[in-house]
Amino acid sequence: MSDQPNNQQAEKPQSKKREGNYPVSESFQVLEGYDIYRSEKLIVALVVVQSDFGRDLRMYRWQKRNDAWKVDLCRMSVALWNWDTLAQKAKELTERYEIGRRRGQKTAPES
Repeated sequence: MSDQPNNQQAEKPQSKKREGNYPVSESFQVLEGYDIYRSEKLIVALVVVQSDFGRDLRMYRWQKRNDAWKVDLCRMSVALWNWDTLAQKAKELTERYEIGRRRGQKTAPES
């Protein structure tokens, strides 16, 4: 019986945030998203949203504060960025400076 309070706490909306579920403004409907990074306290993601103004690709960074997700760094449209160039430059820089290979760090899996 002592399990019930813990189960009820696990059902709070903040605890249900998982892959594909993003705490965006109520003015947006999430169509799809991709986690760049996710932990218990931080989410960085690309999210496709629908609003009264149409669809947009947005980048977000949320931080969990007092059991609530808050935008802490960015919530901007990235639809017009040249993603091929950005990916190539990121690859060049991470290889040149051996980023993600030091102190046992692992690079994110390709998908």
